[in-house]
Amino acid sequence: MDIFGIGGAELLVILLVAGIILGPERLARMGREAGKFVRNTKTYFNSLSGELKSELDMLDELRDVTREADKTAGDLSLKNRPHS
Repeated sequence: MDIFGIGGAELLVILLVAGIILGPERLARMGREAGKFVRNTKTYFNSLSGELKSELDMLDELRDVTREADKTAGDLSLKNRPHS
């Protein structure tokens, strides 16, 4: 398990040192705050991803409509050309 290039053993040492320095109350509070931050960040990026997907879908639809309009315009110009 590597998180930001930190393995499980290193993470355990960091948590132990943080527990000694901060104490159990502040460490628990910081853990909750970190959890909220991660959750909010994840929610934000999921929302952003959904909006981006929606915009890209609309762009695809617009390209399809443009292609169809170009094809129709080409077909109409061929029909209206004078015959030689």
